[in-house]
Amino acid sequence: MTSHTIYAVREWMYKRVDENTGEITKEFKAGLCQFMEVITNQPLGREQGIRTCPCLKCRNEKFLKIEIVCRHLYNRGFTPGYYIWLSHGKDYVDRPGNICRGRKVVEINNGRYVGESSRRPIIDENNIDRMVREAFPEYVKSSNVVEKPNPDPRRFFEMLDADNHPIYEGFKVGHSPLSAATRMIGIKIDFNLSEDCVDAIADFFCDYLPKENLAPHSYYAIQKLVSGLGLPYQMIDVCRDNCMIFWREDENLEFCRFCGKERFQVSTGRTRIPYQRMWYLPITDILKRLYQSDRTASGMRWHGEYQFTGDISHPSDAEAWKHFQYKYPDFAREMRNVYFGLCTDGFNPFGKRGRKYSLWPVIVTPYNLPPTLCMKREFLFLAILVPGPNHPRRALDVFLKPLISELQMLWHEGV
Repeated sequence: MTSHTIYAVREWMYKRVDENTGEITKEFKAGLCQFMEVITNQPLGREQGIRTCPCLKCRNEKFLKIEIVCRHLYNRGFTPGYYIWLSHGKDYVDRPGNICRGRKVVEINNGRYVGESSRRPIIDENNIDRMVREAFPEYVKSSNVVEKPNPDPRRFFEMLDADNHPIYEGFKVGHSPLSAATRMIGIKIDFNLSEDCVDAIADFFCDYLPKENLAPHSYYAIQKLVSGLGLPYQMIDVCRDNCMIFWREDENLEFCRFCGKERFQVSTGRTRIPYQRMWYLPITDILKRLYQSDRTASGMRWHGEYQFTGDISHPSDAEAWKHFQYKYPDFAREMRNVYFGLCTDGFNPFGKRGRKYSLWPVIVTPYNLPPTLCMKREFLFLAILVPGPNHPRRALDVFLKPLISELQMLWHEGV
């Protein structure tokens, strides 16, 4: 199935009710069986029995039991435009290796999902290996080299080695030190755990595992394991009055070119401390990751492959988008080119009752993705963090300088 026929093949998703009889169509029931087969045989559905619900009301924002997901879809139908099952592990192209087998769907009876397991589903048990290989695709083909690699590919081999070893001999296949570290990082983020708490949890598990185990024993060890998968960032010194940033040609200046104030605080230590500093996260590496993964690479072409239905449901339906494509036809001709949205807003990280502080994150999101994804938290990328405690006011453009420079480079040279 190619991306050009995907919409025709899945027309059943929006033909739920027969206009003449008012009953659920056989076509929709058969298609719903196919969809339930897909999500049931994936790891999250098979192990925990839950998946995101793509019904008209939930819109892939809630994790529900599979039986409830089926009932919602049967009674409400699918959220508009969800032809590509990206939130449920399906790309534009259905490849034989991606098709879930093993769970035989018997029937959809009044919105109730009934099925039986005929054999163990053919599922990749370890997605960590895939994640590592997608992060370092340029080194995958040469992973059998004998000579000592240079620092860049060495990170790849270290990550792959951490993924290939079980936590201890005889442990469950697919559970490696790297998978444990990534799982713990996810738990820390989801529940806002402190570093001391993660240290205590890691130490607790190590105490109950066999003595010769490879599980990370501290938050530092966890960070060290997953650091190779992280994205680079830059810390750039800023004038205390927000006049300029000490970057590129101004990187070695000691005083502001506009107000003449000192860059560094008076200190007796060896490390020089600037009065103010901003954080910049380059977006080029983010774009590489989006196109290195086959799950997101296909979604980045969505804006050029779907058909306008008459209702504006995506920025690509608007006149401004069409005007831009008319003005730059060469850019519009390649659907893999990226259309970014940029936004920022200040907030007080200490809450209303905390001390006065204004922190301004600058967020970019690729509008190539379908509506169900481009506004999801996973695709809202932090590009700049403007420091506080004061409001940047008219100096916000000063902090945007690295991002604008990188966008100009991407426009003229690409990646």
